[in-house]
Amino acid sequence: MRRPSRRPRVRCRAVRLCARKPVLALLLALAGPTASACGSAQTSTTTRTISIPATARSSQTATKPSTPTHRAAPSPALPHVGASRRVPAPGTTLIVTIRSVIDPLKDSGTQSVPGMKPVAILVSVRNTGPGSYDSSATGDFSVDSAAGHAAPLFVKGGVCQTPLRDFMNAIAAGELRTGCVAFSIPSGQHPTTVGFAPDGGSGGPRHLWSAQ
Repeated sequence: MRRPSRRPRVRCRAVRLCARKPVLALLLALAGPTASACGSAQTSTTTRTISIPATARSSQTATKPSTPTHRAAPSPALPHVGASRRVPAPGTTLIVTIRSVIDPLKDSGTQSVPGMKPVAILVSVRNTGPGSYDSSATGDFSVDSAAGHAAPLFVKGGVCQTPLRDFMNAIAAGELRTGCVAFSIPSGQHPTTVGFAPDGGSGGPRHLWSAQ
């Protein structure tokens, strides 16, 4: 009668080692055929995918607050020719009126630079007090065109003749003065604004009128 084959001792020792120490069994399984007696160990890895709803994602994402847009306030409309403005001056208050703009100024007897033309403004100034006012017309009044600040012009004759005494000199409280001031601007342009600055700008800001 044929005897049953006996298992190799090495395999039995391996089995006993596997039964006692699972970690060592795993190492033997990786080592080769001797460790295969412990059985083939399979490690399964399960990957779980969690989908986050769109609403949750949007709530988790920090939303940067929108930066408010600050729009510059529109500048107030300038008064037109014919309007009067109350202008504070050192020690007194003036009522300045731009009566009219003459464009171009004709029959002035003044030779203009080629490419330039004379223009003029008729003005009135009332000193309401309490103090007196003493300045110059060409320093206080100004004209601008698209080319910029216009240069004052000396006029020999006509309605805007430059007086021997400046009409803005020594205006007493309660006194009214009228006068004309001429300027030179490019021939193809027209006055855009008329300005008045007390004491030539040293006595306060420049006040503007629209000349259009």
